[in-house]
Amino acid sequence: MQIHDTEDDLRQVVEKYKSVVYSVAYSRLKSRHYADDVFQETFLLYYQKTLSFECEEARKAWLIRTALNLCKKQNLSSWATKVDRLPENEEELPAENMLTDEENDVLQAVMSLADGQREPVYLYYFTGLSINEIALCMGISSGAVQVRLARARKKLKDKLKGEYFYETE
Repeated sequence: MQIHDTEDDLRQVVEKYKSVVYSVAYSRLKSRHYADDVFQETFLLYYQKTLSFECEEARKAWLIRTALNLCKKQNLSSWATKVDRLPENEEELPAENMLTDEENDVLQAVMSLADGQREPVYLYYFTGLSINEIALCMGISSGAVQVRLARARKKLKDKLKGEYFYETE
């Protein structure tokens, strides 16, 4: 096992990508505590592996893909399948403290989508990844990402109708 040259390199990567990795984990797991575990494990794996990337987008994609894979592992663990996860206290949610009421309504609507639709929407709109980057992170085709985004937009439009979308005749 080889580690990175300096701890400063790791600190820079963590600082640059901490919000993306954490928000991806939180959007997938809907739990601060589980997201904390995935966040830490993602950067621990990054630290332990000898990785080289062609560009920063490839590094970002690796971190997101690793976080998503760790989320899947977390959801399939024997603990997670036997424990009934209760919703967390809304006052504790970090993202909600920084959002307006309207933004919070949209975030809650996004979080209520199924995993297959929630992830692309979150990655596209909240983290600013392109469709090709999302495809790379999720291990699916660009066309599949576009289909999932279209279906998610339709569901969001139905959920938020009257509040944010107005019928045009």
